[in-house]
Amino acid sequence: MLKKCLVEIWKCEPQSLLMAFGLALMEAFIPLGSALLSVLLINGLEAGADYKSLLIRAIAGVAVLFALNAVRGWTYRCGLPHSEYCNDLVEWKFDSKNMDMDYAQLDSAAAAAVRARVQNDYDWGCGAYFMIPQFQRCCAGAAGIAASVALMVPVLSKGDFWRHWSNLVFLVYTLTILCISSGYERRIQSMKEKQKALYDGQSSRSNYLMRGGITYREGKDIRLYHAQPLIKSALREKERDQMVEAESRLEQRAGFWDGAASGILMGGAYFFIVLRALDGALQAGSVVLFASAIYRFSESIKIWSKGRSEILMNARRMESSFDYLELPDVLPKGHGHISGEKMKEGACIEVKNVSFRYEGTAKMALENVSFRLSPGRKYAVVGMNGSGKTTLVKLLCRLYDPDAGQILLNGEDIREYDPAEYLRQFSVVFQDFCLLALPLGENVAASGDYDDDRVRLCLEKAGFDRRLSRMENGLKTSLYKNIDKDGVEVSGGEAQKIALARALYKDAPIVILDEPTAALDPISEHEIYSGFHRLVGNKTAVFISHRLSSCRFCDEILVFHEGRLVQRGDHDALLSEADGVYSRMWHAQAKYYEDSTFTPGTGERSYIS
Repeated sequence: MLKKCLVEIWKCEPQSLLMAFGLALMEAFIPLGSALLSVLLINGLEAGADYKSLLIRAIAGVAVLFALNAVRGWTYRCGLPHSEYCNDLVEWKFDSKNMDMDYAQLDSAAAAAVRARVQNDYDWGCGAYFMIPQFQRCCAGAAGIAASVALMVPVLSKGDFWRHWSNLVFLVYTLTILCISSGYERRIQSMKEKQKALYDGQSSRSNYLMRGGITYREGKDIRLYHAQPLIKSALREKERDQMVEAESRLEQRAGFWDGAASGILMGGAYFFIVLRALDGALQAGSVVLFASAIYRFSESIKIWSKGRSEILMNARRMESSFDYLELPDVLPKGHGHISGEKMKEGACIEVKNVSFRYEGTAKMALENVSFRLSPGRKYAVVGMNGSGKTTLVKLLCRLYDPDAGQILLNGEDIREYDPAEYLRQFSVVFQDFCLLALPLGENVAASGDYDDDRVRLCLEKAGFDRRLSRMENGLKTSLYKNIDKDGVEVSGGEAQKIALARALYKDAPIVILDEPTAALDPISEHEIYSGFHRLVGNKTAVFISHRLSSCRFCDEILVFHEGRLVQRGDHDALLSEADGVYSRMWHAQAKYYEDSTFTPGTGERSYIS
């Protein structure tokens, strides 16, 4: 997995790894360079070198060290933007996957579970932004080990020095401490990983409350219902407190042993080298060189060991991101093309024996549904909550495929068409539509490049023209304040008009409006209904609403109940079926608009027949 992560980083931004590697070499060699300069000067003094020679050595050494430090500073500063950019590119792949994968997969429980894993893993500090410095530390540790050994070898191999029995004792001593230290480091990292995994399974509530689930738009309700303590409690959840305390104890143990091991190793090293120097086996310069090398060796081992544990843990936690990127599409991809000539003549949709059930549920959302939508006609789809109306919209748009039956467009199974080309045939206003915190014009056109006059015309048709005239920046006005402090907050009804204008701007041959006037005032709603034919023209249109009075302008009404199509016909025909679902719903709504008398203080209303 580590190799896979580094390859992905290299593909996104190779400069980030190259600069990390260069920085690692600088950090490994500069401390040893200082030691080498000291040795050169000490050896020169012992050899009786003249002042001029020593001065030249000192100036040359300082100049080299200055240059290396300058290069290290330059590399570090230049590497930061590349690391941040690389992290953005890797995260963009995740965001791009969200936008490009099948909606059925995006909405599945399996994808939601992987997304939760990804969020938890990023909360613990995984990702390219952390892996690049971890890679740098591993390289610095490895280079420091190699350089330290390279400096110690000439000392240990000098004359008969290496044949003394104390060398073997010192080697065993050093390896024993390093093995124990490395093993303990791995154990601590494993315990931390288990602790975090345990908390991950219990942290969904706090993650929601602390990381994006609550925005400024929920501020009114939070204050009105005094929900601040409920939300703030996420910071003090018992499980979170236990996790923090457990990790703190682990870090304390790791820090204590890390310092103890370093001290023991250094103490033994100095004891060894001083005894050998007293025996006359080493000169003063060699003592300084060996002491510096063994110190850097010890520090490099710690850096490498800790960096290795961190980068391996990071790689394991990035596995969830790769799992998400590799989620397969679940809808078969056709390659057929939709005839533009046929679509100009009108879009004919036929639903044949369609049944569908959402993943993880036992109840059928739609069951054995069949009907035909003829070109250019206007249809209303009505029914109680949960009757399958919105599910039908998703199937018509092929966001899902039916479990049984088929949907035809102009006589061809929609699964045979190219998915992107098929979606271009629909303009839809969903019940839970979304507007972006971007300029108004871009929201309507769903693009940064748009026709100003056409956008204005669509906004006018949707009834937003008066509100637009009060916007100082016109179509450049940002919606909401997420990005632009001068952004405007639009009401629910205004947002619905913008969503309707967006559907009109797309100018697709099939229009589907799911509760398009739910947030509109009665006058605006009447304007939309009375001008519906003018809005959609000769397009095939499907209109979904709970307000049955709005269905009278449609050519035909489809009535759904508990996932089944139970009635169809025009308003008068359906109303004549006294025991039908439509008639019962109509009269249940109509009684609230009849002439009535209201007795104040009693809450009772009597109707005049």
